[in-house]
Amino acid sequence: MVNKGMKNTHNRLCDRKMFNQPFSFEISTLEARVKNLKRNGAGVDISSCGLGMKTRHALQEGSVLKFYLPVREWDITIPVYGQVMWAKPADDHFRVGLRFLA
Repeated sequence: MVNKGMKNTHNRLCDRKMFNQPFSFEISTLEARVKNLKRNGAGVDISSCGLGMKTRHALQEGSVLKFYLPVREWDITIPVYGQVMWAKPADDHFRVGLRFLA
């Protein structure tokens, strides 16, 4: 739910819910040739605005990912695009904040 310009207690525009689901994602690189690298991640939380995730791969702020979100009710995955808004190391993985792209 979007709080029409008002931020919640966690300084976010959209309320998030727990989302403890593994998923895969792709990131494009320009090293040598354009290449889509497939990686794995796991959701932490989700909202109508974005997704918090963790992954073992360092991601750069501003990068655009194509990820495949699982929908249990229908046993399918949905391709979604998101932009890395922040990424920081946390123990043996990285925590990443993604903003959904329309």
